[in-house]
Amino acid sequence: MTDGASPPVVVKARKVPRMTYKQEIQTIKNLPRVQRLIVIMKIAGVFLVAIGLEGMVIALQAAGPNSVRDGFILMAVFIPLGVFVSMFPIRIRTGACVACMSPLERDQAICPKCGAPQM
Repeated sequence: MTDGASPPVVVKARKVPRMTYKQEIQTIKNLPRVQRLIVIMKIAGVFLVAIGLEGMVIALQAAGPNSVRDGFILMAVFIPLGVFVSMFPIRIRTGACVACMSPLERDQAICPKCGAPQM
């Protein structure tokens, strides 16, 4: 009998230290204008959802009929708007790493030079 099966190969991901706050800010500054706008939109989406949740709190704690209506309007408008803005699938490919600006191949998800994930 021949043993044709080879043992399974385990591939481990390279451990890369997390970026510091200053490195993250520098990475955002290195982004092209369109990508900076996308990052700002995604952060704004979180705030829009928070405004909608605040509208739900207003509606639940309301003392009068107008404040109930206002709370439901806030909730009905801002929660879906925030989810839409946060989840909007926009991608811009620049061909360069956003952290170290080294050139990347097409559809490369992680920079081989610095190990930063690409947006």
